[in-house]
Amino acid sequence: MEEFKNEVVDFDSLPKFESVVFVPLHRDYLNVVYINQFIIAIIASIAASLFLFFKEENKPFVLPIVSGLFIFILLLFGFAILSFRKKGYALREKDILFRKGVIATTTTIIPFNRIQHVALHEGALDRMYDLSELQVFTAGGSHSDLSIAGLPKEQAEQIKTFLLNKILIDKEINSDIESKTLISSDLSDDPLTPISESKKDEDAI
Repeated sequence: MEEFKNEVVDFDSLPKFESVVFVPLHRDYLNVVYINQFIIAIIASIAASLFLFFKEENKPFVLPIVSGLFIFILLLFGFAILSFRKKGYALREKDILFRKGVIATTTTIIPFNRIQHVALHEGALDRMYDLSELQVFTAGGSHSDLSIAGLPKEQAEQIKTFLLNKILIDKEINSDIESKTLISSDLSDDPLTPISESKKDEDAI
C-alpha cells in the first residue's frame, strides 16, 4: 500500500500570478466608452436644466447644481478612462483570464473545462468600430460568466474558435474516459469473469 503523504507546499515553487501579461482592450473601444459617457452626461444635464428652470424656487440652487454637474461629468469620464486602462485579458494553456476594476481590481479566471458555451455580441457602436464582445458561459442561464468587450472582430472570432476547439477536445477526452469506465464496469459484472479465491471461500462458508 502506498504511504499517505501530506507535505507542506513550498510557496516559492508556485507559479507567479503577476507574471501573466494581460492584453489591453483595443484603443478604438475608448471611443465607444466616450460616446456612452457623453450620452449619460447629456441626460444628466437635461435633468438638471428641467429641475432648475421649470420651478422658480430652485433658481437659487443654480450654482451648486451646475458645479455638482460639472464635477459629476469629470468623474464620469475620469473613471471611464481609468477603467479602460485597467481592463485586460489573457489566454493560457488551460484557462482564460480577465482583469477589471478601478478602486478594487478583480481578476476572473475560467478554466477551459468549465466552459460550456461561447458567443459574440456586437452593439451598434461596436459595429461602427468593427469591435465585438466575447461572452463566456460556464453554466446554464442567459447571463455570461465572463464578458470581454472592446475586442477587434477578427481577434474575437479567433478566440471564440480557439475556446470552442478546447471545449470539443475536453468533451472527447471525457467521453473516452466514460467509455472505458463503462467497459471496465461491464467486465466486472460479467458472470464469466473469474471469481477470486477469497470470494470462493466466502461462498463455500
